Amino acid sequence: MYIFAVLFLATFAFLEVFNKEIVEKYKMVFAFACYAFLIFHDGFRWETGTDWDVYLNYFDSSNTISVEHDSFEPGFMLLFSSIKVLFDDYSVYLIVHAILFYTAFFYAIFKITDYPFVALLVFYMIIVPYMGMNRQFLAMAIYAIALIFLLDNKKWGFFLLILLALLFHRTAIFAIPLLLFQFNISKKYIVIGLFLCLIISASGVLNALSLAISLYIGSDDTTGKKLDVYLNDNERLSIISTTLSLVKKLFWLSVILIFEPLIDNKTRTYYILRNIYAVSIMIYILFNGSALQIVVSRGLLYYNVTEMFMIPYVLTIFRQNYGKLLIMFVLIAYCFINIYKGFSNYGENTDYFTPYKGLFINTDYVRQNTD
Repeated sequence: MYIFAVLFLATFAFLEVFNKEIVEKYKMVFAFACYAFLIFHDGFRWETGTDWDVYLNYFDSSNTISVEHDSFEPGFMLLFSSIKVLFDDYSVYLIVHAILFYTAFFYAIFKITDYPFVALLVFYMIIVPYMGMNRQFLAMAIYAIALIFLLDNKKWGFFLLILLALLFHRTAIFAIPLLLFQFNISKKYIVIGLFLCLIISASGVLNALSLAISLYIGSDDTTGKKLDVYLNDNERLSIISTTLSLVKKLFWLSVILIFEPLIDNKTRTYYILRNIYAVSIMIYILFNGSALQIVVSRGLLYYNVTEMFMIPYVLTIFRQNYGKLLIMFVLIAYCFINIYKGFSNYGENTDYFTPYKGLFINTDYVRQNTD
């Protein structure tokens, strides 16, 4: 399924890069095809993704509309329990969840970038290893709309939407600092920031900090197992894998910074997105493999999604088709590597994602672990 999904979305991305006219002519048809496919992908899955048992078991046990729960936020509880009372079918909930999530992001993507299908391909790569984190996805959907307000310099609108997102998942608080990135940070200061983060990370000073942030964010996992995964990630991260991940993350930013004079349409939107993207890499350098790995595992997702807007800018650097063709093949390989890496981060003995299991696909497969 995942290979098919990447190739399916890549087909439209290739058409967008090399045959813009046909994409403009059939944009709505192509967009709906991608939208319908992703709704099917998420809405008709079964025992696929993280935290499956946590949500399914609670759905089966709840019978009233409620906003109170020891671990779940009130906004999520209102939506979740309402669907339970009205339909009493977990697949209906998954479909509604997928519609809300993808509607918000499709709107944001087609609003923000001139290469929406390239952005959709990158977006899928970013979010699919997180599939199943239902509450955070709903918060992310609200964040997608909030990002439009931020880029339009409507700060209060952005702030109020983030407050709304907090009713669905507390990690939305990590998006509030984005209000500080609305100016052009010099390339020199970005490079200096990256080096400083490398020095701080290498010093190990972050491992001496309290785990209060981790406990605050991770306490919403009722089984407690996901918190253990996040906090013990640093034990599994080898020097080689960490270095490769860093090189992978720095690749696109390096291209952007080196060839920035050649990038078309460098508006205020471009600089805000570039700032967020650069900061996301700095945060990754600082916290990856530290006692605050939870920041990378969950909080950084609000920053990472800007990658889907930055990679299309790279395409504007290249004037010849061969250059764009090379970048597109690199991008597809990049997507496959990131998806594989994202799945493998859960540990060797987990099968939350592979193989993909749905209501109509791999129905006989017995999942080893679904919680």
